[in-house]
Amino acid sequence: MFNFPNILALLRSVIAAKAARIPAMTVLLCALHGRICRMQTRLEMLITRWRAGTLAEPRVITTERVRGERKAPVVRFPTTKAWLTVKLGWEVAAFGGQLRHAMTEAECAKFLAECPQAGRILRPLIQMLSIDPLPEIIAKVKQVMADVGAAFVPAGVVGAVGSKKLGA
Repeated sequence: MFNFPNILALLRSVIAAKAARIPAMTVLLCALHGRICRMQTRLEMLITRWRAGTLAEPRVITTERVRGERKAPVVRFPTTKAWLTVKLGWEVAAFGGQLRHAMTEAECAKFLAECPQAGRILRPLIQMLSIDPLPEIIAKVKQVMADVGAAFVPAGVVGAVGSKKLGA
């Protein structure tokens, strides 16, 4: 559990060094550095609240938020798996494995089970660092909806179709 802030701080330092060396990727890497800094801050806050027992229940969003106008342009990050490892190479490849290993600790597994917000923080980070599937503890739970069209068949239609086949 104590490893998350250290891993993210080291990852940010590698990204900052690469941003200085690769002028073509400076804007993307600076935006990513800021995003990982916010992830680290939120994760540290959640860990502190969880340990103190003051963790709030996750909110259920009932309406869409109205967002104000942005002053700065939005930087879109690539969405393919392991894109950061592909762009920056071996220097960032180990951080995905370190994050996965940190999630196997007993205290961390308990934290992630009790605090789904932490999974939402870690999920995009692990996807940008690793091609492997997400660990089960932070994977999104897809809600399965019943196929209403296939489940609802009027009784008269089934009987009429069945009687035609039997009579023929």
